Amino acid sequence: MARHVVAAGHEVTVWNRTPKPGAVPGAREAKTVAEACDGAQVAVTMLFGPDAVREVLGQVPENVFVVESSTIGPAVAREVGARFERFVDAPVVGSVQPATDGTLGVLVGGTRDDYAAAEPLLHLWGDPAKVRHLGPVGAGSAMKLVINLTLGVAMGGVGEALRLAGDLGIDRNDALDVVAMGPLGISVNSKRAMLESGDFTPTGFSLDLMAKDLALALDAADGDLTLTRAALSAARDAVSAGHGTDDYSALAGHVGYEGAADSV
Repeated sequence: MARHVVAAGHEVTVWNRTPKPGAVPGAREAKTVAEACDGAQVAVTMLFGPDAVREVLGQVPENVFVVESSTIGPAVAREVGARFERFVDAPVVGSVQPATDGTLGVLVGGTRDDYAAAEPLLHLWGDPAKVRHLGPVGAGSAMKLVINLTLGVAMGGVGEALRLAGDLGIDRNDALDVVAMGPLGISVNSKRAMLESGDFTPTGFSLDLMAKDLALALDAADGDLTLTRAALSAARDAVSAGHGTDDYSALAGHVGYEGAADSV
């Protein structure tokens, strides 16, 4: 995302909780949040979750326009946004490749004026057709939980389909061919190589992030989300089995052929 802003000719300073020298060619690298925000008009955050966002945004001056792109849920978005004069929550849909290509979806919550001001920046990493203003602060974060819930539940479903296929003596590749014809086809086709090999790297969207997002969705819901709770249980089992930093499709592998059939 930052590389697209540099390419558009803006002056960019980057800071990461885990230093990554040279990660954004053309950007100045800061050693602290305060240094990163010095003289900045806009601060864009992309962090693991609510605790990290609270910690980092607590160090950002209140007069800086904040574009918060982490997945933190609507309540936390409203909480942290209340500190700032101008703020939008703008989590993204898509992972490494769409970010590289500048074709992410962007789900935005904020006032119409703040959205209009942020829109040219958001178009640098988002496909303009997929950049959507959904309502006041928190609306973008709410919709992000909706879409990520579907990813987790669908991948858990793929895993159970593979588990049943194995129990019935069906070849895994044959099962993947047929499941790909149905409503879970997008999940199968996008992760086919990983599902075939059982190697869930390189990571596009990590399983520990998926588990965090499913938990946020459950916390945000008024009633119980039964399938989501089951998917979260399976995801946490897979994380405990060592798959936390693997791609989230490791959920299907863990449920499907690592003996976690009773998790979902």
